[in-house]
Amino acid sequence: MIDPVILLPGLTVTVRQYESAAAGLAVHAPDVTLTWEQWTDSARWGLVPDEETCRPYKAEFTLQEHPDLLRRVNLWYEPDLRGGGAPRPHSHPWPFTAHILSGGYTEHRYTLTGGDLEVVEAAHRPGDANELPRDLFHEVTDLHEPETLTLMVATAPGVRGGWGYLDPDTGRYTPAPPPSDAWRQAWRALNPHR
Repeated sequence: MIDPVILLPGLTVTVRQYESAAAGLAVHAPDVTLTWEQWTDSARWGLVPDEETCRPYKAEFTLQEHPDLLRRVNLWYEPDLRGGGAPRPHSHPWPFTAHILSGGYTEHRYTLTGGDLEVVEAAHRPGDANELPRDLFHEVTDLHEPETLTLMVATAPGVRGGWGYLDPDTGRYTPAPPPSDAWRQAWRALNPHR
């Protein structure tokens, strides 16, 4: 194995990351095997741009994605503060468990109870399992050292495009709009292989 491997501009993968991902899959998705050849296949990776800056905030390695199944490894570069630093909590199309393989993150979870918005901060470290139901709104606000690698395992069917935002000032839900032209251009520039 060559270590490290530059797959795309802005995406370098290592043997240590591969070993962490393979070990996480063996425990949390034992029906899926991961080879070095798969890990270093750039077609399985996508760099996800931030909506504001269009810089990649994470790299996604997709093992399986179907309406009722998602298994993905995320390599985080920046927190997912989609509001340019202002709170903009989001939900997800799938209920899933995020298994922390290395590093970790701090998130803010938002719950609307009787018209009052409660914000709870939680830190997740290697070995933790973070349950994220579809109706949960959250944001990853900080990444832990040395680098954050997570495994997403869907726990029930999802709805493609079935996610959105919670306005922390009003408590109103807004479905996620289609990606902007700037975001689409950034995606194509970051992922010319897709």
